[in-house]
Amino acid sequence: MNIPKKVILILTTAVLFILNGCGLYYYEDSNGSSSGRTYEGSGFIVKEVVDGDTIVLSDSRKVRLIGINTPEQGMYFFKEASEVLEVMVLGEEIILEKDISEVDKYGRLLRYVYVGDLFVNLEMVEKGFANAYTYPPDVRYAEKFINAEREARSNDLGLWHKSEVNIVEIDLNYDADGNDNQNLNGEYAMIKNTGVDSVNIYGWTVKDSATNIYKFGSYVLQPDSAIYLFTGNGENGEGRFYWGNSKPVWNNDNDTLYLRDREGLLIEIYNY
Repeated sequence: MNIPKKVILILTTAVLFILNGCGLYYYEDSNGSSSGRTYEGSGFIVKEVVDGDTIVLSDSRKVRLIGINTPEQGMYFFKEASEVLEVMVLGEEIILEKDISEVDKYGRLLRYVYVGDLFVNLEMVEKGFANAYTYPPDVRYAEKFINAEREARSNDLGLWHKSEVNIVEIDLNYDADGNDNQNLNGEYAMIKNTGVDSVNIYGWTVKDSATNIYKFGSYVLQPDSAIYLFTGNGENGEGRFYWGNSKPVWNNDNDTLYLRDREGLLIEIYNY
């Protein structure tokens, strides 16, 4: 019987967690103290896992895990990320750590989550179930998350399993001229076919490090040709696509473009 790789990965993560705490990612400063951090104590029980980065406490408050982002429902690896988080936290007593912000725009607590000595946020990135998501001012562990993602990508773990499509080059004009909010189409991504065969980009997605996602319809990208995805509004035409956003997608300081095929497998990454 052939067991899917996704199932093997989830089972392996579960076994590691049960046996040895998955590496016990708990960080203290050089003298072993936790000065400067805001721990809210223990006694918080997780009664529900909404997705790979959101949980519900026994008192019905929602908690959004800081510093990471996992696939939305309907996206590749959504179920796997949710199931792995369940393995780690569902029914468990957790410790919450605050950074700077109290809540997000949806009213969810923004926190780092620990089960004993297990740093859950980091574990999700380390095992390839989440990407690093740097969103100031909550950046206490940003460098650790970025390094963990880099390591997971280098090992093709989880989200970073590679597509067979390997003929694409990406460029990104992330800083439009003038006011970004008034020049949305000055912000655009270029995707070029560097191979010798044409490829249909139907179902391909472009995503930033947050939750902005664009999905292409059927279009044949010819060899040595490029398409352009503009952030604002316009009429799709030969090689030109419009996201239709009312505000900029790409951060001017740092962000990541993830290009995935119709199966959700990673084609290419553009990071700056």
